[in-house]
Amino acid sequence: MAVPVKPAVAVVGGGWAGCAAAFTLAEAGVAADLFEAGRMLGGRARGVSLDGRALDNGQHILLGAYAHCLDLIRRAGPGSGDLWRLPLAIETPPGFRFACPRLPAPLHLLAGLAGARGLDWRDKWRAGRWVQHHLRSPQPDVDRTVAELTFDQPDTVNRLLWHPLCISALNTPPRQASARVFLAVLRTAFGARRTDSDLLLPRRDLTRLFPSHAAERILLRGGTVHLACRIERIEAANGAFLLHTCEGARHYSHVIVAVAPQHLSRLTAGLPELESARNAIADFRYLPIATGYVQYTSDFQLDAPLYALDDGPAQFVFDRGQSHGQPGMMAFVASTATRLPADWLDQAEAQLRRFAAPGAARWRRHIVEKQATYACEPDLARPSIRTAHPCLFLAGDYTDGPYPATLESAASSGVQSALALLDSL
Repeated sequence: MAVPVKPAVAVVGGGWAGCAAAFTLAEAGVAADLFEAGRMLGGRARGVSLDGRALDNGQHILLGAYAHCLDLIRRAGPGSGDLWRLPLAIETPPGFRFACPRLPAPLHLLAGLAGARGLDWRDKWRAGRWVQHHLRSPQPDVDRTVAELTFDQPDTVNRLLWHPLCISALNTPPRQASARVFLAVLRTAFGARRTDSDLLLPRRDLTRLFPSHAAERILLRGGTVHLACRIERIEAANGAFLLHTCEGARHYSHVIVAVAPQHLSRLTAGLPELESARNAIADFRYLPIATGYVQYTSDFQLDAPLYALDDGPAQFVFDRGQSHGQPGMMAFVASTATRLPADWLDQAEAQLRRFAAPGAARWRRHIVEKQATYACEPDLARPSIRTAHPCLFLAGDYTDGPYPATLESAASSGVQSALALLDSL
């Protein structure tokens, strides 16, 4: 894309949305200054070091349908080889297993239901008819909760399949989660190509999966990356913007604000053009996600790279020995962890010991992201990437779109905000 006038562009926030925006601009020949308050790129999906161990601030799964996300990883560098692609399988020991065979969509889903272990034939029939109906039906005009959407499904199907899928995709309890968004996820994963429902497990820490490669490309194209540099506020100044940075005030012609929604109001309080966006996010509720890391002996390994967990604080356990080459390291994930007990990791280990014998833990740490995501509730108003100011844009997984707060939503919004900025030049 030809750029007639050289703009001065700032991207505020170095999470996946901000990195996607700055990377897209760099690819189009527009150098941007990327500002990140933390010491590591990636935002709420970043690498961390705990006692010298390379881990993540939270365990993430990608889907084969994550088109923007996967395209960015491929274009940014060698990271595309750092994803382990697996056909969708949900196994909750000891009695439940659902797996999609290699058949065209949506036959793979129906065949997976037909062959599911732990459901009787009546449950399978009702689940199959239910999902077929919703894959074919248009989006509902009236939104409701996932619990209301699935009220006529068998309790076993809800407990072992639909509700775990809801929590993993929307990070919101079924009694609060948006049915419309949940159905959009089901249609995306199961309604087109078989590979769209594949699970993609990162094989390296989340920063090195994309953000660090994006930073290299941003620098190569003449941009800058500022870590541990918090932007205190953004002001309008003589037709442009004044950013108060850790290194002093700087002027910019265009700004993409890619911070988490809970930081938007403080940062943009002096910009009336963002009043509608601030009003929209004022109704957001935020939910925590806890990730517990437990090191067992290096010879301990699960029979699969991940398992769903039932009846306890954790919903999943991941074997990072298989995905990340960290033998004996398990990651327990507790989403929607609003009332997490102090001994939750003890309870999560007890969930694992119902079907495995890991032995005594050698090392344990946990990370609780208190505002990891927003509650994806029915009819939640989400702001557009475009604002009332023609040179000011938003990016983030909370902006308007069909999907919940995922890496795909973040990456997509970053790309779209950059394209909107380029279109304004």
